Amino acid sequence: MFNCVIHRVFCWLVLLGVHVAVQAAGLNPITGVGSCIWDSAMYDRQECKFVRAFKIPRGAKVTSARLRITADNSYKLFIDGQPIGQGSDWRVLIEYDVRLLLAPGEHLLAVSAVNDFAVAGLVVGLRITFADGSEMEIPSDDTWRIAPKDNDSWKTASQLDWRSWPSATLRPPLNLGDDPGVYFAPMSSPVMPAFWQRKEVQFFLLAFAIIGIPTGVFLVSRLILKSQMEKVVRHERTRIALDLHDNLGGGLTQLVLWGETSRQTLPHDSAASEALGRLCDQSRELMLGMNETVWLIDSQRDTVADFVSYVARFTEIFFQGSSIRCRFDIEQDLPPFSCDIGIRRNLFLAIKESINNVLRHSGASLVELSIRRQRNELVVVVSDDGHGFDSSAVSKGNGLHSMETRAAEAGGRLSVHSRPGQGCTLQFYIPLQTFSGLHALRHFSRFLRLPFMAKRR
Repeated sequence: MFNCVIHRVFCWLVLLGVHVAVQAAGLNPITGVGSCIWDSAMYDRQECKFVRAFKIPRGAKVTSARLRITADNSYKLFIDGQPIGQGSDWRVLIEYDVRLLLAPGEHLLAVSAVNDFAVAGLVVGLRITFADGSEMEIPSDDTWRIAPKDNDSWKTASQLDWRSWPSATLRPPLNLGDDPGVYFAPMSSPVMPAFWQRKEVQFFLLAFAIIGIPTGVFLVSRLILKSQMEKVVRHERTRIALDLHDNLGGGLTQLVLWGETSRQTLPHDSAASEALGRLCDQSRELMLGMNETVWLIDSQRDTVADFVSYVARFTEIFFQGSSIRCRFDIEQDLPPFSCDIGIRRNLFLAIKESINNVLRHSGASLVELSIRRQRNELVVVVSDDGHGFDSSAVSKGNGLHSMETRAAEAGGRLSVHSRPGQGCTLQFYIPLQTFSGLHALRHFSRFLRLPFMAKRR
Protein backbone atom coordinates (compact mmCIF):
# COMPACT_ATOMS: atom_id res chain seq x y z
CA MET A 1 0.00 0.00 0.00
CA PHE A 2 2.79 2.41 0.95
CA ASN A 3 4.74 1.54 -2.19
CA CYS A 4 1.66 2.25 -4.31
CA VAL A 5 1.31 5.75 -2.83
CA ILE A 6 5.02 6.48 -3.44
CA HIS A 7 4.66 5.29 -7.03
CA ARG A 8 1.67 7.58 -7.65
CA VAL A 9 3.47 10.60 -6.16
CA PHE A 10 6.51 9.85 -8.30
CA CYS A 11 4.41 9.61 -11.44
CA TRP A 12 2.65 12.84 -10.60
CA LEU A 13 5.98 14.61 -10.13
CA VAL A 14 7.28 13.20 -13.39
CA LEU A 15 4.16 14.34 -15.25
CA LEU A 16 4.42 17.76 -13.60
CA GLY A 17 8.05 18.03 -14.65
CA VAL A 18 7.21 17.02 -18.20
CA HIS A 19 4.34 19.55 -18.28
CA VAL A 20 6.58 22.32 -16.96
CA ALA A 21 9.26 21.39 -19.51
CA VAL A 22 6.71 21.54 -22.32
CA GLN A 23 5.49 24.90 -21.08
CA ALA A 24 9.03 26.25 -20.82
CA ALA A 25 9.77 25.21 -24.37
CA GLY A 26 7.17 27.58 -25.95
CA LEU A 27 3.48 28.33 -26.10
CA ASN A 28 1.04 25.71 -24.95
CA PRO A 29 -0.77 24.44 -28.09
CA ILE A 30 -4.10 24.35 -26.22
CA THR A 31 -4.05 27.50 -24.10
CA GLY A 32 -1.65 29.55 -26.23
CA VAL A 33 0.31 30.78 -23.20
CA GLY A 34 3.64 29.93 -21.59
CA SER A 35 4.62 28.75 -18.12
CA CYS A 36 3.18 30.07 -14.90
CA ILE A 37 5.66 32.52 -13.36
CA TRP A 38 5.93 34.53 -10.16
CA ASP A 39 8.46 35.85 -7.73
CA SER A 40 10.61 33.45 -5.70
CA ALA A 41 8.59 34.45 -2.62
CA MET A 42 4.82 34.38 -2.41
CA TYR A 43 2.50 36.12 0.06
CA ASP A 44 -0.91 37.79 0.30
CA ARG A 45 -1.51 41.21 -1.29
CA GLN A 46 1.69 40.83 -3.26
CA GLU A 47 2.41 42.84 -6.43
CA CYS A 48 4.94 41.66 -8.99
CA LYS A 49 6.17 43.78 -11.91
CA PHE A 50 7.28 41.64 -14.86
CA VAL A 51 9.13 42.82 -17.97
CA ARG A 52 10.21 41.04 -21.14
CA ALA A 53 12.05 42.66 -24.07
CA PHE A 54 11.88 41.49 -27.67
CA LYS A 55 12.84 42.81 -31.07
CA ILE A 56 11.00 42.95 -34.39
CA PRO A 57 13.57 42.53 -37.22
CA ARG A 58 14.26 45.50 -39.46
CA GLY A 59 12.13 45.46 -42.59
CA ALA A 60 9.75 42.81 -41.19
CA LYS A 61 6.02 43.35 -41.65
CA VAL A 62 3.77 42.07 -38.87
CA THR A 63 0.53 40.57 -40.23
CA SER A 64 -0.77 39.14 -36.95
CA ALA A 65 0.08 39.60 -33.27
CA ARG A 66 -2.11 37.85 -30.67
CA LEU A 67 -1.33 38.17 -26.97
CA ARG A 68 -3.09 36.00 -24.37
CA ILE A 69 -2.81 36.63 -20.66
CA THR A 70 -4.34 35.90 -17.27
CA ALA A 71 -3.15 36.09 -13.66
CA ASP A 72 -4.16 34.91 -10.25
CA ASN A 73 -5.65 37.22 -9.17
CA SER A 74 -5.41 40.36 -11.42
CA TYR A 75 -3.08 42.09 -13.87
CA LYS A 76 -2.41 45.25 -15.88
CA LEU A 77 -0.72 44.91 -19.28
CA PHE A 78 1.56 47.45 -21.01
CA ILE A 79 3.55 47.51 -24.26
CA ASP A 80 6.30 50.15 -24.49
CA GLY A 81 4.65 51.99 -21.61
CA GLN A 82 1.24 52.17 -23.30
CA PRO A 83 -1.65 50.65 -21.32
CA ILE A 84 -3.22 47.73 -23.20
CA GLY A 85 -5.75 46.27 -20.78
CA GLN A 86 -6.40 44.61 -17.43
CA GLY A 87 -8.24 41.63 -15.99
CA SER A 88 -9.20 40.03 -12.66
CA ASP A 89 -10.63 36.57 -13.48
CA TRP A 90 -7.75 34.10 -13.75
CA ARG A 91 -10.05 31.37 -15.14
CA VAL A 92 -10.54 33.34 -18.38
CA LEU A 93 -7.80 34.07 -20.89
CA ILE A 94 -7.99 37.50 -22.47
CA GLU A 95 -6.62 37.88 -25.99
CA TYR A 96 -5.40 41.21 -27.36
CA ASP A 97 -4.69 42.07 -30.98
CA VAL A 98 -1.52 44.21 -30.74
CA ARG A 99 -0.46 44.15 -34.40
CA LEU A 100 -0.61 47.93 -34.77
CA LEU A 101 1.76 48.42 -31.85
CA LEU A 102 4.62 46.30 -33.17
CA ALA A 103 6.76 48.22 -35.63
CA PRO A 104 10.33 47.05 -36.40
CA GLY A 105 12.64 47.71 -33.47
CA GLU A 106 12.91 47.10 -29.73
CA HIS A 107 9.76 46.57 -27.62
CA LEU A 108 9.07 45.92 -23.96
CA LEU A 109 6.24 43.84 -22.50
CA ALA A 110 5.35 44.84 -18.95
CA VAL A 111 2.79 43.30 -16.61
CA SER A 112 1.80 44.34 -13.10
CA ALA A 113 0.22 41.31 -11.36
CA VAL A 114 -1.40 41.27 -7.91
CA ASN A 115 -2.03 38.24 -5.69
CA ASP A 116 -4.91 38.60 -3.24
CA PHE A 117 -4.05 35.58 -1.13
CA ALA A 118 -2.63 32.05 -1.23
CA VAL A 119 -1.59 30.80 -4.71
CA ALA A 120 -0.26 33.34 -7.24
CA GLY A 121 0.78 33.09 -10.86
CA LEU A 122 0.95 34.81 -14.27
CA VAL A 123 0.74 33.26 -17.73
CA VAL A 124 1.40 35.17 -20.96
CA GLY A 125 1.70 34.14 -24.58
CA LEU A 126 2.45 36.35 -27.62
CA ARG A 127 2.43 34.85 -31.11
CA ILE A 128 3.63 37.13 -33.94
CA THR A 129 3.22 36.22 -37.61
CA PHE A 130 5.17 37.99 -40.34
CA ALA A 131 4.35 38.57 -43.99
CA ASP A 132 6.88 35.94 -45.10
CA GLY A 133 5.06 33.25 -43.06
CA SER A 134 7.59 33.07 -40.22
CA GLU A 135 6.48 33.32 -36.60
CA MET A 136 7.84 34.53 -33.28
CA GLU A 137 6.62 33.20 -29.92
CA ILE A 138 7.14 34.97 -26.63
CA PRO A 139 5.91 32.80 -23.72
CA SER A 140 5.99 33.57 -20.04
CA ASP A 141 9.09 31.79 -18.67
CA ASP A 142 12.15 32.38 -16.53
CA THR A 143 13.59 34.84 -19.08
CA TRP A 144 11.16 37.42 -17.78
CA ARG A 145 12.56 39.86 -15.19
CA ILE A 146 10.98 41.25 -12.02
CA ALA A 147 11.33 44.99 -11.46
CA PRO A 148 12.14 46.41 -8.01
CA LYS A 149 9.15 47.74 -6.14
CA ASP A 150 10.58 51.29 -5.89
CA ASN A 151 11.21 51.60 -9.64
CA ASP A 152 8.67 53.99 -11.20
CA SER A 153 9.92 53.75 -14.79
CA TRP A 154 9.83 49.96 -15.06
CA LYS A 155 7.19 50.00 -17.85
CA THR A 156 9.68 51.72 -20.20
CA ALA A 157 12.97 50.48 -18.71
CA SER A 158 15.99 50.08 -20.98
CA GLN A 159 18.15 46.98 -21.21
CA LEU A 160 20.73 48.55 -18.91
CA ASP A 161 18.05 48.67 -16.22
CA TRP A 162 16.23 45.33 -16.43
CA ARG A 163 19.11 42.99 -17.25
CA SER A 164 20.33 43.27 -13.64
CA TRP A 165 16.89 42.50 -12.20
CA PRO A 166 16.10 39.02 -10.84
CA SER A 167 14.53 36.44 -13.13
CA ALA A 168 10.99 35.18 -12.70
CA THR A 169 10.45 31.81 -10.98
CA LEU A 170 8.47 28.98 -12.62
CA ARG A 171 5.40 27.97 -10.65
CA PRO A 172 2.88 25.09 -10.93
CA PRO A 173 0.50 25.78 -13.82
CA LEU A 174 -2.84 27.48 -13.31
CA ASN A 175 -5.77 25.09 -13.66
CA LEU A 176 -7.18 26.50 -16.90
CA GLY A 177 -8.64 23.18 -18.06
CA ASP A 178 -8.51 21.58 -21.50
CA ASP A 179 -10.76 24.18 -23.10
CA PRO A 180 -10.26 27.52 -21.29
CA GLY A 181 -12.58 30.39 -21.99
CA VAL A 182 -11.07 33.14 -24.13
CA TYR A 183 -12.28 36.74 -24.24
CA PHE A 184 -11.24 38.67 -27.35
CA ALA A 185 -10.53 42.29 -26.51
CA PRO A 186 -10.81 45.06 -29.13
CA MET A 187 -7.74 45.77 -31.25
CA SER A 188 -5.18 47.95 -29.50
CA SER A 189 -4.21 51.10 -31.40
CA PRO A 190 -1.11 53.21 -30.80
CA VAL A 191 -1.65 56.30 -28.72
CA MET A 192 -1.00 59.36 -30.89
CA PRO A 193 0.86 62.00 -28.88
CA ALA A 194 -0.59 65.48 -28.66
CA PHE A 195 0.77 68.06 -31.08
CA TRP A 196 2.86 69.75 -28.40
CA GLN A 197 4.23 66.36 -27.26
CA ARG A 198 5.92 65.58 -30.57
CA LYS A 199 9.70 65.65 -30.45
CA GLU A 200 10.08 67.97 -33.42
CA VAL A 201 7.58 70.42 -31.93
CA GLN A 202 9.27 70.32 -28.55
CA PHE A 203 12.64 70.85 -30.22
CA PHE A 204 11.24 73.84 -32.11
CA LEU A 205 9.73 75.29 -28.93
CA LEU A 206 13.01 74.80 -27.10
CA ALA A 207 14.96 76.48 -29.91
CA PHE A 208 12.41 79.28 -30.00
CA ALA A 209 12.72 79.76 -26.25
CA ILE A 210 16.53 79.79 -26.42
CA ILE A 211 16.58 82.26 -29.30
CA GLY A 212 13.27 84.08 -28.94
CA ILE A 213 13.30 84.95 -25.23
CA PRO A 214 16.67 86.80 -25.26
CA THR A 215 15.71 88.43 -28.56
CA GLY A 216 12.35 89.49 -27.14
CA VAL A 217 13.99 90.91 -24.02
CA PHE A 218 16.45 92.79 -26.22
CA LEU A 219 13.71 94.21 -28.46
CA VAL A 220 11.54 95.18 -25.49
CA SER A 221 14.50 96.94 -23.89
CA ARG A 222 15.17 98.75 -27.16
CA LEU A 223 11.51 99.80 -27.41
CA ILE A 224 11.50 101.02 -23.82
CA LEU A 225 14.72 102.94 -24.43
CA LYS A 226 13.33 104.38 -27.66
CA SER A 227 10.12 105.40 -25.90
CA GLN A 228 12.07 107.16 -23.17
CA MET A 229 14.28 108.88 -25.74
CA GLU A 230 11.22 110.04 -27.68
CA LYS A 231 9.78 111.52 -24.51
CA VAL A 232 13.02 113.39 -23.90
CA VAL A 233 13.14 114.57 -27.53
CA ARG A 234 9.51 115.75 -27.43
CA HIS A 235 10.18 117.62 -24.20
CA GLU A 236 13.27 119.25 -25.69
CA ARG A 237 11.43 120.19 -28.89
CA THR A 238 8.70 121.87 -26.87
CA ARG A 239 11.27 123.68 -24.74
CA ILE A 240 13.26 124.88 -27.76
CA ALA A 241 10.10 126.07 -29.53
CA LEU A 242 9.06 127.99 -26.41
CA ASP A 243 12.52 129.56 -26.02
CA LEU A 244 12.61 130.61 -29.67
CA HIS A 245 9.16 132.13 -29.46
CA ASP A 246 9.81 133.99 -26.21
CA ASN A 247 13.40 135.07 -26.68
CA LEU A 248 14.12 135.38 -30.39
CA GLY A 249 10.55 136.26 -31.30
CA GLY A 250 10.38 138.90 -28.58
CA GLY A 251 13.73 140.33 -29.68
CA LEU A 252 12.66 140.59 -33.33
CA THR A 253 9.38 142.22 -32.35
CA GLN A 254 11.21 144.76 -30.24
CA LEU A 255 13.62 145.39 -33.13
CA VAL A 256 10.73 146.12 -35.51
CA LEU A 257 9.13 148.51 -32.98
CA TRP A 258 12.42 150.39 -32.50
CA GLY A 259 12.91 150.63 -36.26
CA GLU A 260 9.41 151.94 -36.90
CA THR A 261 9.73 154.43 -34.02
CA SER A 262 13.06 155.67 -35.36
CA ARG A 263 11.66 156.07 -38.88
CA GLN A 264 8.96 158.39 -37.61
CA THR A 265 11.61 160.83 -36.38
CA LEU A 266 13.36 160.95 -39.78
CA PRO A 267 12.31 162.53 -43.08
CA HIS A 268 10.50 160.01 -45.26
CA ASP A 269 12.79 160.55 -48.24
CA SER A 270 16.03 160.29 -46.31
CA ALA A 271 18.49 157.42 -46.80
CA ALA A 272 18.36 156.54 -43.10
CA SER A 273 14.56 156.19 -43.23
CA GLU A 274 14.80 153.89 -46.26
CA ALA A 275 17.47 151.77 -44.55
CA LEU A 276 15.36 151.44 -41.41
CA GLY A 277 12.39 150.42 -43.59
CA ARG A 278 14.41 147.65 -45.19
CA LEU A 279 15.58 146.59 -41.71
CA CYS A 280 11.99 146.40 -40.46
CA ASP A 281 10.84 144.41 -43.50
CA GLN A 282 13.72 141.97 -43.09
CA SER A 283 12.90 141.59 -39.41
CA ARG A 284 9.29 140.80 -40.24
CA GLU A 285 10.40 138.12 -42.72
CA LEU A 286 12.67 136.68 -40.05
CA MET A 287 9.74 136.60 -37.66
CA LEU A 288 7.64 134.70 -40.20
CA GLY A 289 10.44 132.20 -40.78
CA MET A 290 10.95 131.84 -37.06
CA ASN A 291 7.24 131.21 -36.54
CA GLU A 292 7.41 128.44 -39.16
CA THR A 293 10.41 126.91 -37.40
CA VAL A 294 8.70 127.12 -34.00
CA TRP A 295 5.60 125.43 -35.42
CA LEU A 296 7.66 122.68 -37.08
CA ILE A 297 9.70 121.70 -34.02
CA ASP A 298 6.88 121.99 -31.47
CA SER A 299 5.99 118.37 -30.54
CA GLN A 300 2.50 119.46 -29.49
CA ARG A 301 1.71 120.17 -33.17
CA ASP A 302 2.35 116.62 -34.42
CA THR A 303 -1.22 116.02 -35.61
CA VAL A 304 -2.93 116.23 -39.00
CA ALA A 305 -5.61 118.55 -37.63
CA ASP A 306 -3.04 121.09 -36.43
CA PHE A 307 -1.14 120.80 -39.73
CA VAL A 308 -4.28 121.51 -41.76
CA SER A 309 -5.17 124.50 -39.58
CA TYR A 310 -1.70 126.01 -39.88
CA VAL A 311 -1.45 125.50 -43.67
CA ALA A 312 -4.86 127.14 -44.23
CA ARG A 313 -3.93 130.14 -42.08
CA PHE A 314 -0.51 130.45 -43.74
CA THR A 315 -2.07 130.36 -47.25
CA GLU A 316 -4.59 133.03 -46.34
CA ILE A 317 -1.86 135.32 -44.97
CA PHE A 318 0.41 134.56 -47.93
CA PHE A 319 -2.05 135.92 -50.50
CA GLN A 320 -3.06 138.97 -48.46
CA GLY A 321 -2.27 142.13 -50.37
CA SER A 322 -2.38 140.33 -53.73
CA SER A 323 -5.11 140.22 -56.35
CA ILE A 324 -5.53 136.47 -55.95
CA ARG A 325 -8.54 135.27 -54.02
CA CYS A 326 -8.36 132.15 -51.83
CA ARG A 327 -10.95 129.42 -51.53
CA PHE A 328 -10.70 126.57 -49.01
CA ASP A 329 -12.29 123.13 -49.09
CA ILE A 330 -11.14 121.43 -45.91
CA GLU A 331 -12.68 118.35 -44.31
CA GLN A 332 -14.09 119.08 -40.93
CA ASP A 333 -13.44 117.07 -37.74
CA LEU A 334 -10.33 115.27 -38.93
CA PRO A 335 -9.32 112.61 -36.39
CA PRO A 336 -6.06 113.31 -34.52
CA PHE A 337 -3.85 111.23 -36.79
CA SER A 338 -0.13 111.29 -36.14
CA CYS A 339 1.89 113.63 -38.37
CA ASP A 340 5.51 113.77 -37.24
CA ILE A 341 7.99 116.53 -37.89
CA GLY A 342 9.47 114.95 -41.01
CA ILE A 343 6.11 114.66 -42.78
CA ARG A 344 4.93 118.09 -41.64
CA ARG A 345 8.13 119.80 -42.76
CA ASN A 346 8.36 118.22 -46.22
CA LEU A 347 4.65 118.53 -47.01
CA PHE A 348 4.49 122.13 -45.77
CA LEU A 349 7.53 123.18 -47.82
CA ALA A 350 6.02 121.49 -50.90
CA ILE A 351 2.71 123.36 -50.43
CA LYS A 352 4.60 126.59 -49.77
CA GLU A 353 6.52 126.14 -53.04
CA SER A 354 3.29 125.49 -54.94
CA ILE A 355 1.48 128.60 -53.72
CA ASN A 356 4.62 130.67 -54.29
CA ASN A 357 4.62 129.48 -57.93
CA VAL A 358 0.95 130.46 -58.21
CA LEU A 359 1.72 133.96 -56.98
CA ARG A 360 4.80 134.44 -59.17
CA HIS A 361 4.08 132.63 -62.45
CA SER A 362 0.44 131.59 -62.91
CA GLY A 363 -1.32 134.93 -63.47
CA ALA A 364 -4.29 133.40 -61.64
CA SER A 365 -7.14 135.27 -60.01
CA LEU A 366 -8.28 132.36 -57.84
CA VAL A 367 -6.42 129.65 -55.94
CA GLU A 368 -8.18 126.79 -54.15
CA LEU A 369 -6.72 124.70 -51.33
CA SER A 370 -8.47 121.37 -50.70
CA ILE A 371 -7.47 119.00 -47.88
CA ARG A 372 -9.37 115.76 -47.44
CA ARG A 373 -8.92 112.24 -46.21
CA GLN A 374 -9.19 109.53 -48.87
CA ARG A 375 -9.12 106.02 -47.41
CA ASN A 376 -5.72 105.82 -45.67
CA GLU A 377 -4.22 108.87 -47.34
CA LEU A 378 -4.30 112.61 -46.78
CA VAL A 379 -4.92 114.36 -50.12
CA VAL A 380 -3.84 118.00 -50.44
CA VAL A 381 -4.88 119.74 -53.68
CA VAL A 382 -3.60 123.18 -54.78
CA SER A 383 -5.36 124.40 -57.95
CA ASP A 384 -5.50 127.74 -59.75
CA ASP A 385 -7.23 129.27 -62.79
CA GLY A 386 -4.04 130.72 -64.28
CA HIS A 387 -2.24 130.33 -67.61
CA GLY A 388 -1.38 126.67 -67.07
CA PHE A 389 1.13 124.74 -69.16
CA ASP A 390 1.53 121.53 -71.11
CA SER A 391 2.65 119.10 -68.38
CA SER A 392 3.62 116.46 -70.96
CA ALA A 393 5.88 118.81 -72.92
CA VAL A 394 7.44 121.00 -70.27
CA SER A 395 10.60 119.77 -68.55
CA LYS A 396 10.54 119.54 -64.79
CA GLY A 397 12.29 122.56 -63.42
CA ASN A 398 13.65 123.03 -59.94
CA GLY A 399 10.16 123.85 -58.59
CA LEU A 400 8.40 120.67 -59.71
CA HIS A 401 11.42 118.52 -58.93
CA SER A 402 11.66 120.01 -55.45
CA MET A 403 7.96 119.38 -54.77
CA GLU A 404 8.21 115.76 -55.98
CA THR A 405 11.23 115.23 -53.74
CA ARG A 406 9.43 116.73 -50.76
CA ALA A 407 6.37 114.53 -51.33
CA ALA A 408 8.57 111.44 -51.59
CA GLU A 409 10.42 112.39 -48.39
CA ALA A 410 7.03 112.58 -46.66
CA GLY A 411 6.32 109.02 -47.81
CA GLY A 412 3.84 110.04 -50.53
CA ARG A 413 3.69 111.19 -54.14
CA LEU A 414 2.82 114.22 -56.30
CA SER A 415 0.44 114.31 -59.26
CA VAL A 416 0.52 117.30 -61.68
CA HIS A 417 -2.38 118.15 -64.04
CA SER A 418 -2.16 121.24 -66.23
CA ARG A 419 -3.10 122.37 -69.72
CA PRO A 420 -2.49 125.72 -71.43
CA GLY A 421 -5.24 128.19 -70.55
CA GLN A 422 -6.88 125.82 -68.03
CA GLY A 423 -4.82 126.43 -64.91
CA CYS A 424 -2.83 123.93 -62.91
CA THR A 425 -3.71 121.35 -60.27
CA LEU A 426 -1.16 119.80 -57.89
CA GLN A 427 -2.26 116.79 -55.83
CA PHE A 428 -0.20 115.51 -52.89
CA TYR A 429 -1.00 112.00 -51.57
CA ILE A 430 0.49 111.35 -48.12
CA PRO A 431 -0.14 108.09 -46.15
CA LEU A 432 -1.75 108.46 -42.75
CA GLN A 433 0.63 106.65 -40.42
CA THR A 434 -2.03 105.55 -37.96
CA PHE A 435 -3.81 103.47 -40.61
CA SER A 436 -0.78 102.37 -42.66
CA GLY A 437 0.48 99.13 -41.15
CA LEU A 438 3.20 98.80 -43.78
CA HIS A 439 4.38 102.33 -43.11
CA ALA A 440 4.55 101.62 -39.38
CA LEU A 441 6.40 98.37 -40.06
CA ARG A 442 8.94 100.26 -42.12
CA HIS A 443 9.49 102.75 -39.32
CA PHE A 444 9.93 99.85 -36.89
CA SER A 445 12.41 98.17 -39.23
CA ARG A 446 14.40 101.38 -39.44
CA PHE A 447 14.47 101.48 -35.66
CA LEU A 448 15.74 97.88 -35.60
CA ARG A 449 18.10 98.67 -38.48
CA LEU A 450 16.68 96.02 -40.80
CA PRO A 451 17.60 97.30 -44.27
CA PHE A 452 15.66 94.61 -46.15
CA MET A 453 12.38 95.94 -44.67
CA ALA A 454 13.08 99.65 -45.19
CA LYS A 455 11.43 101.35 -48.12
CA ARG A 456 13.72 101.76 -51.09
CA ARG A 457 13.89 105.14 -52.71
